[in-house]
Amino acid sequence: MKRFWILSAILVATAVILALLTPVVKGLAPTSYLGMPVVGWGKQDTPCWIAMGGQGVVVLGAGVGLVEYGVFGVGLLFACGQAAAGLIAFGQAAFGLIFVCAQLGLGLSGVGQLFIGGWGIGQGRLAANGEALLKHLDRDLDDILRFTSAPDDPAP
Repeated sequence: MKRFWILSAILVATAVILALLTPVVKGLAPTSYLGMPVVGWGKQDTPCWIAMGGQGVVVLGAGVGLVEYGVFGVGLLFACGQAAAGLIAFGQAAFGLIFVCAQLGLGLSGVGQLFIGGWGIGQGRLAANGEALLKHLDRDLDDILRFTSAPDDPAP
């Protein structure tokens, strides 16, 4: 899981640097890629690749996107914030269809102080004991996000 947060920090830092260095006119970058502006600031009607609030592919702040980091928002694939929703969600109050890690969480599997769903671990859990499933999931994620090959992997 540590590698996941390292990759997330790199993604957020890259998005912030690109947003700060890209010129914008009326909140949107004049530069576009595949018909969408590269950067958008604030609530805009046009989705963009990197949104500093609003809607886009990667959203930093309050908004909706594929990946969302902010106070509250919806990330179709991943969301992280105080109030978050997505396939995978981290937050104070979160809904994660596949996985959730939250103080108050709802999802198929997850960890939380109060977790409601399929398989979970938590102080107050309204779900089946998910300890074995989540340990297996953690090992699989470590293998997928590994920076180097495992010692027992055959050399390419």
